[in-house]
Amino acid sequence: MSRLPDRFDLWVRKARESADPARQVDWVLGALVAGKELLFLNIGTKEKPVIAADECALVFTDAERIEEFVAEHPELRKGADGELPVIASPIAAGLKWCMENEVGLVINPGVGETAVVSHAGLAPFVEEWRRRGERHSAGFWIPNMTTEEEDFWQEHGL
Repeated sequence: MSRLPDRFDLWVRKARESADPARQVDWVLGALVAGKELLFLNIGTKEKPVIAADECALVFTDAERIEEFVAEHPELRKGADGELPVIASPIAAGLKWCMENEVGLVINPGVGETAVVSHAGLAPFVEEWRRRGERHSAGFWIPNMTTEEEDFWQEHGL
């Protein structure tokens, strides 16, 4: 089922279209940490949750995306109550878990604009983000932005 792009999708598209390839990860992760929480796919049970991760953890920007993903993979829905298999985590705690477990992120797999960030790409961003105070509502700063890039971020309230 096709969906209307949300803010995260638009940020990912903008990064792919206009950002220097070396800086696209910063754009995508900046958009991710501007959110309220990370929604990891739970492949365990409600009592013993397990984040779906090998080299990368599966993370979603909203519950509707998990619902769509699970609809395509019904074997992931566990339990008699058919509860959505999600582990919601504050941004800082979710990124800390990724750093401790040395995993990257697959953001919104199979729905919308999927983005993949390896652990090697995630680590420097998280370190810089922590150094700046882990502010997720303030967005992020990229040095030497073009006027077009600055206008884009100002337009979106960052």
